[in-house]
Amino acid sequence: MGVNYTQKSVIEIMNEILSAVRDYYDSDYAYYAERSEDEILTVYEWCADGKEWMREQIRMSSTKDAPRWMKEEILDPNDSDYSVFFPLGEGVMGILAAVGVHRGGCGLELLHTTAPFMGQILAMKKAEKKQEYLSYHDEMTGLLNRNSFVEYTEGLDVKELESAGAVSVDINSLKKFNLEFGHDYGDEVVRRVAELLEEYFKGDHVFRLTGDEYLILCENIPYEKFITQVHDLHTKLDNISLDLTSVGYAWEKVEIDTDRLIRGAEEMMHQEKQDYYRRERKEDHRPIIEQDLLDDIRGGRYIVCLDPEFDIQTDSVSGASAVIRYHHKDLGVIDPKKYLDILEQTKLSYHLDIYIFEQVCRTLQNWVQREIPLIPISVPLSGVTLRRDGIAEELIQIARKYRVPTEYLLVEVSDVDSHLNQEMIAATTNKIRKGNIRVVLDQFGSKQSSLASIAIMEFDVLKLDRSIVEDIVGNHRCQVVAQAILDTCRRLGVNSIASGVVTQDQLNVLKELGYQNAEGVLFNKPITVETFEVRYLGQ
Repeated sequence: MGVNYTQKSVIEIMNEILSAVRDYYDSDYAYYAERSEDEILTVYEWCADGKEWMREQIRMSSTKDAPRWMKEEILDPNDSDYSVFFPLGEGVMGILAAVGVHRGGCGLELLHTTAPFMGQILAMKKAEKKQEYLSYHDEMTGLLNRNSFVEYTEGLDVKELESAGAVSVDINSLKKFNLEFGHDYGDEVVRRVAELLEEYFKGDHVFRLTGDEYLILCENIPYEKFITQVHDLHTKLDNISLDLTSVGYAWEKVEIDTDRLIRGAEEMMHQEKQDYYRRERKEDHRPIIEQDLLDDIRGGRYIVCLDPEFDIQTDSVSGASAVIRYHHKDLGVIDPKKYLDILEQTKLSYHLDIYIFEQVCRTLQNWVQREIPLIPISVPLSGVTLRRDGIAEELIQIARKYRVPTEYLLVEVSDVDSHLNQEMIAATTNKIRKGNIRVVLDQFGSKQSSLASIAIMEFDVLKLDRSIVEDIVGNHRCQVVAQAILDTCRRLGVNSIASGVVTQDQLNVLKELGYQNAEGVLFNKPITVETFEVRYLGQ
């Protein structure tokens, strides 16, 4: 049978040696200590029965107030205290002492022989402890490293979690920092980012996975708190240097999957990094684009148009979707799609979304004042806007400002945004719905949409994606899918709208399936509010 050997701790080893020293000299105390010129660094103590432990008192004292045996060597065998000194290097002195000796006249050979040995033991144990620490921590930043990440994820029981969040952070162009300013500067950037991650996510697991990449994992954190911490961190990083980092994040509370959570955060981060490189190639015209956008909004060059929605069973208008058009000085009113793509990449589409939402609120207020019959109007929100901290409260405040009957005000969201999972969208839209603003789940049935959205999200209207409507005439499978979605909406108690209706044949099939509402160019293209009033509201 084999014998199991347990490695002793530093304290156990030091106590055994100090106990032997105390017994040999029959002293009240035995000490091993290390000190520099101005600081007591380490104190180990062993005392006789009935004596008060003095270690902490000695450890907290200054070198000036330290006991005599620590200030000077005491080599007289007739003294009541003995102490021997030996240098450890870098201005540090090791000290082995017997204090309150009762066996007078003893030689000091034991102290002289044992003291260096104790210093070596302590140095070896410190090295082992440092090596063990570095096995699970990053040497430069002190953050947890990849070994810690692997051990944490392997040992994590997601069934015990109520929610979880992941944040992926990557320093942009770290190699450029190193080349232009030197590696010392680059290392300082790495350390500063690490400090901020720990500051904004205290108590969470913060890892440095590679030279420029970090990961944060949060357990049992509410979405509102999580998203606020992410935005505060991102704002702080941008305040230090604009585009210093690319940040991605994901949050889940239903059937939590750590790999999927991390993958979602990293995909968002990589998308943001691609946007960063696109901006860099364009010499980063974001400030100019932003100023141009705000000037165009203030100058009234962005026009909110309405795309009518029809009750196809009664052939009457049942609602409208707000879309934006740009009034070019030479070309007139045009579709600004290319410009909108740039706004999305530069995270400026939020300004336009808020402008459209406020214009729709003004329109509804105007209709109330003019006693025009109200119809519901939906406003599409970009992923950039949905990711914005406090967006729900901002929309609710705007609606209250114009005293809009909120049953006629809707926002359109889509689960095809690669930056947000269904649970993150749901957390935001639930807050919007609490303000009595209704929610439309847009583009449902597209290749990127997920059936899980219906189970996770609370919404009031579902829009069948135009990709299904496009093939619905000759494709039996499309008809089966469209019918199943309609039946699901009815059982959930939500309205459904078929999008992208172009031909009369498509409309006929939708009627046969039982769809009540539809939109598309078959009915009309987006038109100005004034034209909409004349054509559909009898003004």
